[in-house]
Amino acid sequence: MTTYHQHRPALTATLVALLLGACTAPAPNQTEPPVEPAPPPDIAVPDPGETEEFLDLIDTAERALADDRLLTPEDDSAYLYYQQASAMAPNHPATRRGFERIVERYLQLAQLAMEREQWSQARSMLARAEYVDRSHTGIASIREQLEALANAERLVLRLDRTALRQRTSAIASELMEFGQHARSDNARVSIRVPSDADGRWIYQQLSRSPGERLIRGRIEIGLPPQVTVLLLPSGN
Repeated sequence: MTTYHQHRPALTATLVALLLGACTAPAPNQTEPPVEPAPPPDIAVPDPGETEEFLDLIDTAERALADDRLLTPEDDSAYLYYQQASAMAPNHPATRRGFERIVERYLQLAQLAMEREQWSQARSMLARAEYVDRSHTGIASIREQLEALANAERLVLRLDRTALRQRTSAIASELMEFGQHARSDNARVSIRVPSDADGRWIYQQLSRSPGERLIRGRIEIGLPPQVTVLLLPSGN
């Protein structure tokens, strides 16, 4: 019996290497996640109250205030410049104080007008103060004083300039008698004279009048010479 042997061709080394290489082929490249860019550094926002524009407005407002350009002219007033500065930095201490100083100046002007008995001028100054800041606590007290003075009983002694210069006994007696009004309760005395020496002499003659109450008054240099006594309502 004949035996047949089946012969299989031997694998060459090259073929083996190719087959092994196919089994160990590298995996396809994996895409790495993108790197997020670093956030930009914080940019500091300048304080509006420290900018050059704001500080320039405050300087300009200060100059206008010093020149008594308070509300007028409208395009070059302290009030306008403080408003512009306040729009840049609301409620900034510099602007709050600026508005307050405008009101205080108007109150000073009102008092000066009251001393000269310029009642309409005094009321006008108070109205402007109210326009800037109606809530200012000083306005009400000045208005009360103004109305009391404007409505007070007014006694006026007009003096002859020659008799005053010569210090006659007649004018001295006239002043002593008038001094009784100056000693009244709630009396305010104003002495208008050509010189301080005249004012002191008149005050001495008024003080010769009977009574204990000290005479309080102010001396104003001017003409014609006279003594004015305002008798305020009780309680003022």
